Amino acid sequence: MIIFLNNKYLPLEEANISPLDRGFLFADGVYEFLRTYNCKLFRFDDHYNRLKYSAEELGLAVPGKGNLKYIINELVTKNHFSTKEYSVYIQITRGASFPRLHKFPVADCEQTMLIWLSNISSNGIENENGVKTILLKDLRWGRCDIKSISLLPNVMAKQKAVESNAVEAILMREGYITEGSHTNVFSIKNSVVSTAPLSNFVLNGITRKVVIELCKNHELKISERNILIDEILGADEIFLTGTSTEIKPVVEVNGVEINKGLPGEITKIIQHLFYDYVKEN
Repeated sequence: MIIFLNNKYLPLEEANISPLDRGFLFADGVYEFLRTYNCKLFRFDDHYNRLKYSAEELGLAVPGKGNLKYIINELVTKNHFSTKEYSVYIQITRGASFPRLHKFPVADCEQTMLIWLSNISSNGIENENGVKTILLKDLRWGRCDIKSISLLPNVMAKQKAVESNAVEAILMREGYITEGSHTNVFSIKNSVVSTAPLSNFVLNGITRKVVIELCKNHELKISERNILIDEILGADEIFLTGTSTEIKPVVEVNGVEINKGLPGEITKIIQHLFYDYVKEN
């Protein structure tokens, strides 16, 4: 695999990052994850704008949109991905500096930028049959709107889900649902599709945004509002969204069956609308 690291294209096994990199020492950095449909980058502008927002919130710089696209296209060529569906991982950190100090280093510290491509695997079975989830307390930091590489609480929540024979952990804070460990959460009650409003505790998910657009464009009732924990357990339907997750039905939460353990009809409609949309875009 050929990756991009600090203005160089090189084999993954030859890539090295300083042990003094602030991403390694402090999780001082941001990332972005996007994918293709029909061998074309999906909603690239939205992903770029989110990366730019996250970086600027931390005082980091991002390459221009055209430059970033050029790097990705070069990686596609060098990795022979032009006829494949693939994902793109982008990470930017504040770079290496010494001595190790909490404060930002001097302005001339060179940032670290890493980009790689991966094959996309199918979600077919899970997206058709639905998945089990658990509820966990949201222990993440107070700026979840920033796509930070500081993901340890997310990792711990996901691991707890796996150990509980579930696929995802739905997080709760002060009596309300926020999001999943790596997904946005939607619930449906009485034909109204609801999801938590954007805030410092909810990431501006791109697939979330697409689902809201599709609901509005196809006369499905959609509401961005705070969802009580009791509401999620009593929902008619639940689904998760994310770039790799797509639209994933939830059929169980904490051992409680949702819709008799089956994906719901409105969820299926939204899935079909989504797949039709990506085929056309």
